Amino acid sequence: MSDPAASAQPVRVPVWDGLRKAWAISSKDMKIYYFQPAVLIFGLVFPIAIFFAFMIGRNVEAVTLFPGLIALTLFFSTTTVAPFSVPWEKMTRTFERLLFAPVSMTDAVLGKVLSAFVFGLVVSLFPLAIGLIFFGSTIASYGALILALVLGNLCMATIGMLISTVKADTPPKVMMVLNLVRLPLMFISGIFIAIASLPLYGRVLSWFSPVSYAADLLYKGLGFKDYFGVAIDVLMLVAFTAAMFALSVIRMRAWNR
Repeated sequence: MSDPAASAQPVRVPVWDGLRKAWAISSKDMKIYYFQPAVLIFGLVFPIAIFFAFMIGRNVEAVTLFPGLIALTLFFSTTTVAPFSVPWEKMTRTFERLLFAPVSMTDAVLGKVLSAFVFGLVVSLFPLAIGLIFFGSTIASYGALILALVLGNLCMATIGMLISTVKADTPPKVMMVLNLVRLPLMFISGIFIAIASLPLYGRVLSWFSPVSYAADLLYKGLGFKDYFGVAIDVLMLVAFTAAMFALSVIRMRAWNR
């Protein structure tokens, strides 16, 4: 005869249970890492400084700069969280505790990605608001803009997660690798120079940068001419996100054997 108390227990759906665990990890990261000096400097101050240093002296209207500024802020802020938090937790051996919770490696990686996603989404809204309020930016396509912010931040979060899996024992070493990746991508992705204006090799390389598609959607959303088209931008961001998430899980499993 079945136990009535046992039958009254709520049934946990594996997918929702995994999302609950991932969100718990993400919430913990938000409280601990968002206001760390390294995250704020490399995720917020550094991209803004680079952008305005590059733009000073150029005879362009301020309103034309904001798609690139948003893209750069989105890119740097979102890719900073995991490369700081993961090696820090590896160094202090707190990451392994998650796996005894029990939490699957997929849940742990998803939690890290979500914390980076939320950070980048919030930070990228600041230059957008400044452009709309003070510099006359207008939203021409809400759909493209929302896709840029959501898919772009999610994709950049998986980039940061993947880079955090390098064999490095401290956050500064991972940040060094991160910047070796970010700096070249920044110049071939249409942030400073429109992809259509790049030389042929630059236009070819831009296809291999996920940042190109996020920036392209931002240009479309704010009323400027896009290069790839919305459909290609969305498909490529989804493909990059799925591939880098899967590779992050594989590498983290290999790292923790």
